[in-house]
Amino acid sequence: MRRLPYIVCVLWFLVSCKKEVDRRTLSTIDMAMELNTLAQNARQNNNYPYFTDNLLRKLEINVKGLPYSMRSGQWLDYILVLLLKGDNDKCIEVIDNYLEGNSFNEVNVQSVDFYKVKALAYLRKGEIENCIQNHSGQSCIMPIKGAGIHIQTIPVESAIDVYESLLAYDSADMQSRWFLNLCYQAVGKYPASVPEQYLIPQEAFESDMEFPVFPNISMETGVDLNNHAGGASIEDFNNDGLLDIFTTSYSLGEQSTLYINNGQGSFIDNTEHYGLTGLVGGLNNIHADFNNDGLTDIYIMRGAWLATNGLVPNSLLINKGGYFSDETKVAGLYQKQPTGTVAAADFNLDGYLDLFVGNESSSRRAIFPCQLFMNNGDGTFTDVAKKLGLEINQFVKGATWGDVNNDGWPDLYLSIYGRHNLLYINRGGTSPNDWVFEQLAGSAGVSEPVMSFPTWFWDYDQDGWQDIMVIGYDNRESHLIASEVAKDYLGERFKGETPRLYRNNGDETFTDVTKEVGLDKLLYAMGGNFGDLNNDGFPDFYLGTGEFNIWASIPNRAFLNIKGKEFADVTSAGEFGQIQKGHGVAFGDLDNDGDQDIYHQVGGAAESDVFQNMLFQNPGFQNNWLTLDLKGVSANASAIGAKVEVSTTLPSGEQKKVYHHVGTGGSFGANTLRAEIGLGDAMSIDEVTIYWPDQHRSVQNFKNVEMNHFYQVKQGDELQSLPFNPLNLKTESSHEHHH
Repeated sequence: MRRLPYIVCVLWFLVSCKKEVDRRTLSTIDMAMELNTLAQNARQNNNYPYFTDNLLRKLEINVKGLPYSMRSGQWLDYILVLLLKGDNDKCIEVIDNYLEGNSFNEVNVQSVDFYKVKALAYLRKGEIENCIQNHSGQSCIMPIKGAGIHIQTIPVESAIDVYESLLAYDSADMQSRWFLNLCYQAVGKYPASVPEQYLIPQEAFESDMEFPVFPNISMETGVDLNNHAGGASIEDFNNDGLLDIFTTSYSLGEQSTLYINNGQGSFIDNTEHYGLTGLVGGLNNIHADFNNDGLTDIYIMRGAWLATNGLVPNSLLINKGGYFSDETKVAGLYQKQPTGTVAAADFNLDGYLDLFVGNESSSRRAIFPCQLFMNNGDGTFTDVAKKLGLEINQFVKGATWGDVNNDGWPDLYLSIYGRHNLLYINRGGTSPNDWVFEQLAGSAGVSEPVMSFPTWFWDYDQDGWQDIMVIGYDNRESHLIASEVAKDYLGERFKGETPRLYRNNGDETFTDVTKEVGLDKLLYAMGGNFGDLNNDGFPDFYLGTGEFNIWASIPNRAFLNIKGKEFADVTSAGEFGQIQKGHGVAFGDLDNDGDQDIYHQVGGAAESDVFQNMLFQNPGFQNNWLTLDLKGVSANASAIGAKVEVSTTLPSGEQKKVYHHVGTGGSFGANTLRAEIGLGDAMSIDEVTIYWPDQHRSVQNFKNVEMNHFYQVKQGDELQSLPFNPLNLKTESSHEHHH
C-alpha cells in the first residue's frame, strides 16, 4: 500500500504525457475508430473506387488459365482494373499477350479498346515517372512546357506510337487526337512533330488576352500533398492573423490535413498537434464559426457518389483553440448518408449559423433526403427540413445561399444532377412551424443546366444584386469527355452542358447571359470558386475539372471578368491548366500582400489517380484593395451573409461602388471568410457600409477608411486597424523539378 501514491504519480505522469502527444478528444477517437472500421469494410467489399485489391484478385481468378485467344470481355475488365490500380507495366504486358494471342497486329474493331487502354497506360506511366516522381511547379499544366516537359520520355513516346495507330484506323477519333497532342507536348515536340492532319493548333490553347503567370509554389511552401479528390478551405484557424489551409481526401485511407501558416514563407503540417489524427475521408469541406466562440470550425462531407455504399458519417469539427474536437454526435448532426455539398447561413437571422446538408438520392433504393439543421444556439442542431419543405429527394451536387431580392433573408439555390435545379426564396416566419421557402426556379428562369454540379451566388456585374453561376457536368459518356472538350477547343459542335450565368433582374427573375459574356463553353467541372484575380473589383473564377473516369485528362480553367461585360479565358497565360483531376478550390491572401492566391486540391477517385495539390501565387497587379475581418454580435460571429458596400472615387472623379458578400464562395471549395476586396485604380475610399445579417437589419457606415489596409470590424464598434505584414512565400525553385 505504501507504493500506491508512487504508482498514482506515475500513471498521472503517463496520462499527462499522453495528452501532450495525442490531443484528440474521446469523441474524435470514437469517430476515427468508426471511420477505420468503415474503411476496412470498404476494402473487403470493393465499395470504394480507390480500394481495388479484392476486385483485382477476383478478376485474376476469372482470367487464370483463360486462353489469350479467347475474345472475352473478362480480359478487358481485368486490364481496366490494372489501369485503375496503377499497375501500368502489368496492364501493358497483358494487353500485348492478348493482342498477340488473337493475332491483332493492328487496330481493328475487335482490338480498338485494348489499344486505347494500352496508350493510356503508357501515358499514365509517363505521368507517374515525370509529373509525380519528378514533380515541378509546371508538371501536367497544359500546354505542357518548361519544367513540365518529361525527362523520362520513353513511356509517352510509346503512347504516341499507339495513338497514331488508333488515328490511322479512325481519323475522326477525337479522343486519340487530343491525347496525341498532349503526348507531343509532354515530350517537347509540339507542335512541330505532330502529323498535320491530327494537329490541334497552338492558337486553340492560347488565352483570350495577355495575363501574368500565377506560379505553382506548393512544393516550396510545403502544401503539395499527393492524394485523391477532396476539399479545400483557406482560413485563419488559430487566430494569429495568418491564413491557414485545411484539406481532405475522398479516400477513407487518407488523412485530413491542416497546414498552419508559419509566417516565414511556408506552412507546417499541424494535423496531429490539432487532434485530427484518424479523421480520414471527405470529398468536400466548409468552415465557419458555428458556436459563436470566435474560433473557426470545420464541417467535412463524406460518402458522395456511392449511394448505399456511401453510408459514412460527416464530421463537425469544433475548434477548441489549439485543437479540434469531433462533436458530430453531441451536436445532433450524426448521419450515415452520401453527402456532397453543405452550405451555411443564418436562415432565420437569430445570430447562429444553420446548415443545409445536400444529400444524394439516386434511386428508389437509395433515397437520402436533404436536411436543414437549425442551430439551437447551445451547440446542438435540429433538422427542420421537413417542416420547411426542404426535405428534397434529389441528387444534390451544389448548394449555395444568397439574397436574391435584397430583403435580408438568405435564399437557397440547389444544383441537381440530372434534374432541373431549384431556387427557394426565403419568405420568413416566426418559427419552423410557419416558416416559408417558396420554390421559384421555373418562374425565375434558373432551372438549367439539367446536368450540373458546382454553383454559387455572386455579384459578377457589381450592380448590388446577387447573380447565380452554375456549371455544367454532363458525364453520361464520361469516356468521351476529352474528345468533346477537344471539339470545343477546335470550335466544333460538342455534346455536353454549358454553364449558365444568370443575371439578377431585381424582381426575383433572372436573365441567362451565358452567351452574351462568352461563357457558352464546355466547362466541365466539379470544383469551382470565385475571387478577384487582379483586384479590379470584379469577381473572376477558377474551375477544377474533376471526374472519376481516368480518361478525363482535360485542363482546369480560369476566367477573368472584364468589368462585368464579358469573361476572358486566361488559363494558358496564367499557367492554370492542370490536366489532373481538380476538385476543391479556395481563394485567399495567403501571403498578406493584398491580393488573392488560390489553393487547389488535385486528384481523382481511382486508386492510381492521385496528384499533388497546387498553390497558385498571385503575382500582383498594382491595384488597390481593402481587407475586412467582420465579427458579428447580434449577427452570426462569422458574419456570413453580410453585405459590404465600398464607395470609392476614381481618377476621373467618377464615383464607383464595389460590393462584397461574406461567405466561402462556391459549393466545392471554401474561400476565406475575410472580405478581400479589390478596388482597382480607385483614388480613395469615401465610405464603407456594412449590412449585417441580423433580425434588425443593422447597418454601419464608416468614413476615413484607408486603402490597402487590413481592418477588423466588430459589429457595433469602430474599425480596428490590424497589422498586415507581407510574407515572402518561398518561390525560388517553383519551376524546377523536384525528386
